[in-house]
Amino acid sequence: METEGKKPYYIFKLCLLGHAGVGKTCIARRLCFDTFDANTSLTIGIDFYTYDLPMIVDGDKTFLRLSIWDFGGQEQFKKMFSYYIHGANGIFMVFSLFNLNDTLLGLDWWYDNLFKHNYQETPKLLVGCKLDLVKDLERVNELVIERFRNKHDDVPFYKTSAKNNVNVREIFVDMSKQILDAHNFNYDKLL
Repeated sequence: METEGKKPYYIFKLCLLGHAGVGKTCIARRLCFDTFDANTSLTIGIDFYTYDLPMIVDGDKTFLRLSIWDFGGQEQFKKMFSYYIHGANGIFMVFSLFNLNDTLLGLDWWYDNLFKHNYQETPKLLVGCKLDLVKDLERVNELVIERFRNKHDDVPFYKTSAKNNVNVREIFVDMSKQILDAHNFNYDKLL
């Protein structure tokens, strides 16, 4: 669908949160450009991406524009969190399935700060990246993920691979549906 010069029906700000190097940039680039680079450099500060998601509203084909904010996960950028998160409609809590212990448990800091800034009701998805590097999650790791989800209101969870393009578009479609439904926005379906 060609969207250049057309106005989107809705615009949503989506934020990618998590430690540095977990795969946030790779999932954004896979969605927006259908590319993958294993040597992606760490995001310095914030990167921005847009993606137009086709949808039907009142029987007419239109689109939803996703404004994707990719936040550098390094410690020095955390002081910019309140500026970065302002106005977010949806939040991806991203960790690496390949480095589960450090990156999943590190999401607690992000959750705590979301609550401090009154984003507890904002739709969230837990996203485990780098599925291509993990053959099967060990039972212990599955339990750690389940415990984390239980601690955080059973946040929906996806395993993804930007390299193999597994569940990348699906997480953005699911998030968009959550936002539309949470606000009772009018739409027939996302395409």
